[in-house]
Amino acid sequence: MQYRRLGRSGLKVSPLVLGTMNFGQPTEKEDAFAIVDAALDAGINLIDCADIYNDGEAERIVGRALERNGRRHEVILTSKVFNRTGPGPNDRGNTRHHIIEGCEQSLRRLRTDTIDIYFLHRTDFDVPQDESMAALADLRQQGKIRYIACSTHPAWRTVEGMHLAERYGYPRFVCEQPPYNLLDRRIENEIVPMCRHYDLGIISWSPLAQGVLMGKYANAENLPAGSRGSLRKVFRERITPAGIAVGQKLVERARAKGCPPSQLAVAWVLHQPGITGTILGPRNRDQLDDLLPSVEVALDAEDEAFFDALVPPGRYVTSFFNTADWMKSKGI
Repeated sequence: MQYRRLGRSGLKVSPLVLGTMNFGQPTEKEDAFAIVDAALDAGINLIDCADIYNDGEAERIVGRALERNGRRHEVILTSKVFNRTGPGPNDRGNTRHHIIEGCEQSLRRLRTDTIDIYFLHRTDFDVPQDESMAALADLRQQGKIRYIACSTHPAWRTVEGMHLAERYGYPRFVCEQPPYNLLDRRIENEIVPMCRHYDLGIISWSPLAQGVLMGKYANAENLPAGSRGSLRKVFRERITPAGIAVGQKLVERARAKGCPPSQLAVAWVLHQPGITGTILGPRNRDQLDDLLPSVEVALDAEDEAFFDALVPPGRYVTSFFNTADWMKSKGI
């Protein structure tokens, strides 16, 4: 595994990141333990989690897995805060109240004293960002988090956070975590240039476009039972005829190159400028094993031209920003 520098933090992280959204549902605990062990054995050192993944069960499983194998010290462990975690009016958002309460709860579920990178899962336009940054600064001073980051933020909001950090001495964001795959390249317009200018890492999510780039879907109407697209409305919206057509062409390209389409889709993301790593979300050990060789897939100028012809730089055919209220263009 060749490690990459995560922005100004200087942390060295694996380009493949273990995502845990499936832990607890559909991935059972013992299978998740096997995935964590195999990922660490392969050199993955960044595990991505969030408080809302399966109502906190994903964090519980990750905590047990690292306690069980005794390898917490090998891992850069993340979690996130913003989304609703309870019925009360203050059980969501980036208020000081919810950030501090969310961090305390995540620490307990993860069975750790410190979260290495703590993300604002989405931006909160109802809360002045200086309140959020001050709360994160207090958590870092207390040793409960080490670095802060943001996920699926507009570029201007991330820059505002960095200006507040400079003005008041708060910790700076070390990376952004946006959606990025061949079907939705819009981060190339502003987010990637902003991150490169300010030396922020980029850990992207959904490199396989929920399996569309693997040729998993024959059409956008009859989705396979149990597939990601069949589970939630926001997932369903990301399965479109235009995306499926692109996915089928990628499958043909992968066949010609002699590699699985899943590996080619991940390799494309990892070859793009400014990308530090991308999150894999395996449901089982076989899926993880299938994706691990992605780091070895080479792309040449002909490959890049092929992909640019399918979806030009900065464009999209399917929106993966449909959970971000600020992105008005949904494409659905």
